[in-house]
Amino acid sequence: MTTGRKNRRGEIVDATIRVAAKQGVSGASIRQIASEAGVTEGALYRHFDSKDDLCQQAYQQIVADMAEEKEQLLQLRAAPLQQLLRNWIRLSFEYYDRYPEAFTYVLLTPYDFTESDITMRQGRMFSKLIADAIQAGEFPDMDPVIAMSHFSGLMLNIPRLINEGTLAPPALQYVDTVSMAVQGVFGLANNG
Repeated sequence: MTTGRKNRRGEIVDATIRVAAKQGVSGASIRQIASEAGVTEGALYRHFDSKDDLCQQAYQQIVADMAEEKEQLLQLRAAPLQQLLRNWIRLSFEYYDRYPEAFTYVLLTPYDFTESDITMRQGRMFSKLIADAIQAGEFPDMDPVIAMSHFSGLMLNIPRLINEGTLAPPALQYVDTVSMAVQGVFGLANNG
């Protein structure tokens, strides 16, 4: 996930993501992570204070990476709402196809990460998009948190089903299907 970064800290983060994506954060041990990274447990602790610190930093790094392109998408806000939602799905699925373990770690692996500005970033961006669309009359009047729940449920099931082996990859092939489902759930006209 550190995409080319060859430092020891980055290798440990990458190993954490791989192990936690397979076994869950609770099931991943420091010993397994160190072994996957090719370092001793002592070397791991020179870079991170604890397993929780390591998992939290890996999580925050991924969220920051995932949110970057979505922030650019929303800054333009020139496209119709339906197109913005489709592009959000596309960016999410592109990320999953490039970094399935990182995506799984952040969005499909249960763990109680400490909420921070970075961990709430995508949720706040999406909620603002929906709140603005409601105000502009482009979206049904509903709680943006409920809208995000419906949207993420539709979107996240594709990577989950790919991980299970129920659907064939890549996730990108399902962008239009999920986009149409989102439009149907929210009663949006198909003009995006």
